[in-house]
Amino acid sequence: MIKFTEQEILQDALIAHKFLIKMYCQYGIECSNQELRSLLNTLCTVSSNHDFKIFNIMNQKGFYKTTPAQASKLNQTLKMHTKMQAELESKLCSSCDKKG
Repeated sequence: MIKFTEQEILQDALIAHKFLIKMYCQYGIECSNQELRSLLNTLCTVSSNHDFKIFNIMNQKGFYKTTPAQASKLNQTLKMHTKMQAELESKLCSSCDKKG
């Protein structure tokens, strides 16, 4: 009988949750039924929360080491993504206005 280490079990759980998150989000985006879409989005959030708990356990045990980012890099990334989101929303809104 094969025995898995704690690290291998946690890695497997983390990989499984990453896959679930990807699938729930993809199917939620492509779903036209609002009730099912809402359920898939909820499942995506729940799986993401579980994924974060597994990550924290792995990080505390030294199985998944991270390097803290510099505050300036965090602020730069936040500004870049905020700008990209605003540009995307602007394009989507202007596209909707042209159709209406």
